[in-house]
Amino acid sequence: MIQMRQAKPEDIPQVRELWKRCFGDSEAYIDTFYKSVAEPWQVLIVEEDEEINSMATMLETTVHFPDGTSHPVGYVYALATNPYIQGKGHARQLLAYADEYLQSRGMKCLTLVPASPSLHRYFESMGLKECFGTRKVEKMFQELTGLPPLGEDCKLQPIMPQEYNLIREEQLKDTFHISYTDPLIKFQQFGSHLTAGDLYRIEVEGEVGCVAIEYVQRSRLLMKELLIAPEKMEKAVQMIAENLPAGKYHIRTPAFWDGLQGSYAQAFGMIKWYDKDLHNKWFKSQDAYLGLAFD
Repeated sequence: MIQMRQAKPEDIPQVRELWKRCFGDSEAYIDTFYKSVAEPWQVLIVEEDEEINSMATMLETTVHFPDGTSHPVGYVYALATNPYIQGKGHARQLLAYADEYLQSRGMKCLTLVPASPSLHRYFESMGLKECFGTRKVEKMFQELTGLPPLGEDCKLQPIMPQEYNLIREEQLKDTFHISYTDPLIKFQQFGSHLTAGDLYRIEVEGEVGCVAIEYVQRSRLLMKELLIAPEKMEKAVQMIAENLPAGKYHIRTPAFWDGLQGSYAQAFGMIKWYDKDLHNKWFKSQDAYLGLAFD
């Protein structure tokens, strides 16, 4: 018999095992998530014959609009189904259950980030629409060397999650974006630390921004989000390269900030509105920013 329900504390060992089987993350990463980010009741599961075959975590975030208003949002994270039963429709059933759960908690919409571009069409079939874009570019280390030296007014330093979050919100003020709780930013910092990365404060000629960095293998550095005024981005990337050497730099910035030569906008996150008024008001906006997906 198939049952959909919220997880209980005694379910977490099975949930952890399913996470590890589907995503391959370390025990430390999974432990940190369930100890400091999500409570068992935030995990929705599909159970069949006492075996948990599908799961998804409902994280509470906030969407902010350019007109200064904001609303609670449910971010669906770590949606997973046992590989040997995929195709039975469990994920589709679980997301329908998530709709009911999130609406009962007053969420105005559901958001998620597909694990691959090919899944965007799949989630569209369940009523989600592309909304959150990101701007990407890759730079080789050689491109960032031999440039004019930066002045003393350019600085890069590690910071704590709370300070990162304050800078992040200041940079994204008056934009259509998703904000995160300090525990979620701390979770990002933990993930960065696992790869020898971190959260950083950037200062370029009086402009203060922030960047979340992870190393993807030893030779590649990923800026999961670089938030600083577009006219300062080139120098910010140069400063990061001078302080954090790598063979290649993968850079993500908001889709609505074109500050790096050669960058291109790409679909990233998706949304499903529960509030018709908000849907009608913001449906046509395709340049919202989600940023961190904890991927």
